[in-house]
Amino acid sequence: MDVVGKYESDLEDETITRLDMDRKLTDLRKELERLQSENATEWGLRERLGTEKLALERENKKLRAQIDDMEEEIDRKCKQLSATQGADFKSLQTQMQGKNKELNDVKHSYSKQKKLLQDTSTELQHAARRAEQYELEVKKLRARIEELKSDLARVEDEVDAHSNTIRKQQRSNDELQSQVESLQVQLDHLQSRLKRAGNQTVLIKSRSASLKSFELPDSPEEGISSGEDECIEPAFD
Repeated sequence: MDVVGKYESDLEDETITRLDMDRKLTDLRKELERLQSENATEWGLRERLGTEKLALERENKKLRAQIDDMEEEIDRKCKQLSATQGADFKSLQTQMQGKNKELNDVKHSYSKQKKLLQDTSTELQHAARRAEQYELEVKKLRARIEELKSDLARVEDEVDAHSNTIRKQQRSNDELQSQVESLQVQLDHLQSRLKRAGNQTVLIKSRSASLKSFELPDSPEEGISSGEDECIEPAFD
């Protein structure tokens, strides 16, 4: 019975361990799903920032081309201005001022776009690093989940083995109990038989004592009458 109790205690401990491992496995799966969701979000942000970066680069190339065209036009106008006199000079001077203003506006817009591109590139690098960290954490969690699955399978095997051992012990106990009950019945029968045999022995001894105390009387009739009485009395006992 002590062995069965020990196996039952071990089985309860193994069951508690398995439930705890199931809970940890569920928590790790939830954490994995959360990290995968955040990783997908980071990848989406990375792709969006990459698209914005490409658009900004195209816009910068376009602005740079416009600046080059304007500078060429200004140079051409300056050359024309040097060869022009009178009203044409004033007109060209006005045009040149307007172009210079437009050029300054384009340069200012280009500076803003360049700064925005730098900020976007920095944010894209940060997003890439976060995505790599999330991927590393996901790999670690997957490895931990596989390890817990292996431990859980081992614990389940041990629980099954303990359960089989307990069932075998229980069957052995049932068989022993059956044998004990059978022997108890046999013992009761023997005790009953011995009791009956003891009662018969006492009766025989009592009758023998009565016969030994019998004495012959002076008159034959008296002896017969007395002997009958003595023989009859033990029979009533």
